[in-house]
Amino acid sequence: MSDLPLGIAAGLTAAFFSAVSYLISRQYGLAQRALGRQGVALRLLAIAHLLMAAVCIPLVWAAWPAVPPAWESFAIPVIASGGFYLAGQSALFAALRRAEASRIAPLLGLKIVMLAIIVSSVLGQVLDARQWLAVALCVVAAALLQAGRGGVPAAAFGFVLVCCLCFAISDIWIVRLIDGLQAGAAAAGGTLGRLHAGGLAMALTYVLCGIVFIPLVAALWPHTRADWKAATTYAAAWLVSMAGLYCCFGLVGAVFGNILQSARGLMAVALGAMLAHHGWHDLEQKVDRGTLLRRAAAALLMTAAITIYVIDLS
Repeated sequence: MSDLPLGIAAGLTAAFFSAVSYLISRQYGLAQRALGRQGVALRLLAIAHLLMAAVCIPLVWAAWPAVPPAWESFAIPVIASGGFYLAGQSALFAALRRAEASRIAPLLGLKIVMLAIIVSSVLGQVLDARQWLAVALCVVAAALLQAGRGGVPAAAFGFVLVCCLCFAISDIWIVRLIDGLQAGAAAAGGTLGRLHAGGLAMALTYVLCGIVFIPLVAALWPHTRADWKAATTYAAAWLVSMAGLYCCFGLVGAVFGNILQSARGLMAVALGAMLAHHGWHDLEQKVDRGTLLRRAAAALLMTAAITIYVIDLS
């Protein structure tokens, strides 16, 4: 299989499992807060990342190249990508505590706005009219989601904006991490394929995140069986999603990868509608047909905006 089809498959896998992980985290949070427990989001994040690190340690060992790159070739990118990812993840959990996943996930397409601001004002790239049109469509889609009674609360929307900014910066550093691993291996006299570098980058990042969360896991002791069960389920979904995302970024780049990742909005809307239809109203409120169609239209518009931003029709 060539890079493009494999990259598309990896990106869509990442989108689906990230949508599933949002539902898992919200279900756990609602159940634990109903019991009067505090700090549930931090507890789930901490335990899940400890579990993911435990999985990724042997993956780093297995994927470590025979001719290893120098640490300085990837140390800063792995710290930066991991740090901004954790900040974005914390903001995402705060948003999911305040609104359903089907309302939050499509708004994550606003990351394209953050990317546009970063690449134009910080990295010095000039955006053309087509790309700014895509940014405008993202804003319209966000406004459509916020219209009527289906909009998310102001606090949740603020956390979404913080999340999108942090994830956008993390995406840039992910690509630099993959580039650094490849360049470091080449400088040492070895070779490292793009897919191999993407998998190694993901494993390194989550080992680092797990180390960061060790003190928090200890501080939030004791943990219940429900904590570990939810964290295991969440970690499995999220790690599959991130494996797909890193491989996708390595094969087709961060920007096209974000086209594919934007499909999580559509998937979250569909999953939310299915859950509400089957009576999971605590997890997803049942909405009228107009609200559901508006959410789906906004998610489609967000996906179209990201496609316009990336694809050059000239």
